[in-house]
Amino acid sequence: MTSSPNRQKPVDFIKDNGVTYPSIWDPSQAAVAALHGFPTSVVPATLILDKQHRVAAVYLAEVTDTQLEPVIERLLAEPAESDAA
Repeated sequence: MTSSPNRQKPVDFIKDNGVTYPSIWDPSQAAVAALHGFPTSVVPATLILDKQHRVAAVYLAEVTDTQLEPVIERLLAEPAESDAA
């Protein structure tokens, strides 16, 4: 079974760039639709989720690691929901 050409591009990108964070293959846009109001026509788009899986940051353009680091560091410093109880 061969991969869809549309799926192969992001798979190659992840492999070629050593991406280690989770990425969602969502050609039906079902996952994005669940975000209610998130624009499905903007590419690239990056969503950062907090420890409770809520949207903590949205980037509707290309984003660099330098831009992401402060947001990620802030989120990592927050207690997990189980830690806060």
